[in-house]
Amino acid sequence: MREVNNTMEGIKLDEIKKALSLLSQSNEPVEAAIDLHDIQESCVNLGTLMEEIKSIQDKQTLMDKLTEIEIELDHINWHYKSLKKGLKILYKLN
Repeated sequence: MREVNNTMEGIKLDEIKKALSLLSQSNEPVEAAIDLHDIQESCVNLGTLMEEIKSIQDKQTLMDKLTEIEIELDHINWHYKSLKKGLKILYKLN
């Protein structure tokens, strides 16, 4: 897995947390911010992985890269499900 930075196209995770804190003082906005941030970072990683496919010349390397893509998609899906649950709670609080 590659290391990702703690910003989202110039927006820091703390800024996302602050913006979402307008919805509630519970932990839900923080968790939702983390999910949003991780989804965005995974999307960037996914784009990079997709670009890397263009230069692959052998079957095993391609299979390995596709496995990395599957893992990244599973990661996005996990955070998406978590975000949906958190947003439902936030909407009920408001």
